[in-house]
Amino acid sequence: MKKALLFLAALAVMAVAFAACGPSTNNKAKVEKSEAQDEKGVVKVLYFHGAQRCATCVAIEEKTKELLQEAYVQAQQDGKVKFCPIDFSESEGEAIADSYEVAFSSLLLDKDGTVVNLTDMAFRYAHSEPETFKANLKTEIDKLLE
Repeated sequence: MKKALLFLAALAVMAVAFAACGPSTNNKAKVEKSEAQDEKGVVKVLYFHGAQRCATCVAIEEKTKELLQEAYVQAQQDGKVKFCPIDFSESEGEAIADSYEVAFSSLLLDKDGTVVNLTDMAFRYAHSEPETFKANLKTEIDKLLE
């Protein structure tokens, strides 16, 4: 009986943590123009986060930065790829998050208003399978660069 209660308590804690910084369900969407979208032809890698972050949220940012340094140094220098960490707990970040309809930690790609939401994939792999995360992120960035 004690094991069952501990298991249920652990599930409840995980559910609260996941709800606090978990993924959304949209895969692609058109969005209104915002400060983060003002550059034509640029693939913006948008990482939205709050002031407090779980281990997975931190891993998403770290592994995204690693991939960009491994595979997109020239594209960043050429202005074709841009990393945009956005703290939505600050007023400027909140306005950008609102324009993307983001309410919690999220990873999006945006090129000229075409948005690809990679949040589900990021939460699934960034912490537990970082190489899978980076491979999937690279595939999606490459599609937008074509």
